[in-house]
Amino acid sequence: MNQNISYDELVQMKQDGKIGWLEFVQKGDNAEEYEQWCQDHGEKPTEANAELFVEMADQEAMKLLSNEG
Repeated sequence: MNQNISYDELVQMKQDGKIGWLEFVQKGDNAEEYEQWCQDHGEKPTEANAELFVEMADQEAMKLLSNEG
């Protein structure tokens, strides 16, 4: 993770309005996956597609969790 910022700290910073979606993703554990996703879809990193990426990652995580039980 970049700059030793934990996920919980990133969430708090996002909730406090200190960072946007783009910075949230770029400083998080999924930064490389997001960069690859942008390249795969011919997109430049933006607030909008960073938010979409987070939503998609959350949905995938929930799907994986629901399959475990």
